[in-house]
Amino acid sequence: MDFELDAEQSAWLAEVREFLEANVTAALRAELAEHDLEFRGGELTAFRRKLGEKGWFGLNWPTEYGGLGLSAVHQHLMVSEFEYWGVPGPDLTVTSVAPMIMRHGTEQNKKEFLPPIARGEMVCAVGYSEPEAGTDLASLRTRAVLDGDEWVITGSKIWNSGAQRSTHEWLCVRTDRDEPRHRGISVIIVPIDLAGIEIRPLYAWSGYRTNEVFFRDVRVPVGNLVGEVNKGWTYITGALDLERGALTNAGDLRRALDDLKTAARQPVRDGSRPAASPDFRRRLAQAEADVEVATLMGYEASSMLAGGVIPTVEVSVEKVFTSELRQRIADLAIDLLGPDGLLAHRSPGAPLDGKFERLYRAAPLMRFGGGANEVLRDVIAQRGHQMPSYGR
Repeated sequence: MDFELDAEQSAWLAEVREFLEANVTAALRAELAEHDLEFRGGELTAFRRKLGEKGWFGLNWPTEYGGLGLSAVHQHLMVSEFEYWGVPGPDLTVTSVAPMIMRHGTEQNKKEFLPPIARGEMVCAVGYSEPEAGTDLASLRTRAVLDGDEWVITGSKIWNSGAQRSTHEWLCVRTDRDEPRHRGISVIIVPIDLAGIEIRPLYAWSGYRTNEVFFRDVRVPVGNLVGEVNKGWTYITGALDLERGALTNAGDLRRALDDLKTAARQPVRDGSRPAASPDFRRRLAQAEADVEVATLMGYEASSMLAGGVIPTVEVSVEKVFTSELRQRIADLAIDLLGPDGLLAHRSPGAPLDGKFERLYRAAPLMRFGGGANEVLRDVIAQRGHQMPSYGR
């Protein structure tokens, strides 16, 4: 990667910004502020429909799958810009699930699932972790038993984010208990509205909703198995690598830093302006440099993807770096704002409507999503530097 956008990429970025300027309306912002991503219908649905009509959900898919045939760099630039504007773009269904279907799925999988994903009509929650299988995912117990032309699924998933607003589960299940742990796992796509599925909300400290989902004798057509039976571990690890890349776009970090610089020019309670403090400017300069590093990491990973390589080590490094940087920016903001920075999100008088108080509570979640940072450091050591595991 040259780390410098060429003319065509710059033109694409300008096109994305023009679209956002025209379509991120006050009504859409108000709806997102009130409902986050929970509200079905209204401005958010209309916004997603426009993306589907433009083909932007599948913009880097091959044309034979209904995509635009653009590169992973194009997608990265778009997602980063959407994050900067604070509006939802292509989610993990597009960035993680669909590429695995293209790479490993059956022809039936591709014909049945890729078109609605490209239109933004099919949204998947990612069903991996269980109460007894988190970091050690290969110990999962949710099982699927073949009964005629159906899979019968029994078990539960936890930390199942987005299940309440999804249409399907990308579900990791055990299909052979006699095989070694990693070899007896498959992936099945499960419609979320089937009989026997129960979704219970779980709320994080940040107020973010995730879920525990129960599957009680849920019957799914045999053709919903992705690829081959008992080969799911390859699909899961590939999707997780892509998920980490999707979690690490630096757009929201850049926006947080821009908002922080704006706040620093305003007087605080004692009348001083933080921007006048040499110590604050030094910390701000370090954050600026770190966000630039995160941006370049994103260019590197997307460039590798454009070349057909899944950048396992690179996105793991990027995910660790950006998730911990997000916490450092939140810490810097709370230090800057003082007691007012602790006013709860949307409280009267909260600076920037409590944006940084919310970021402070939300930041720890990103150190776990897509794989805990401690585990990813082990992945980096083993795969990136051929070092032994620390023995987890």
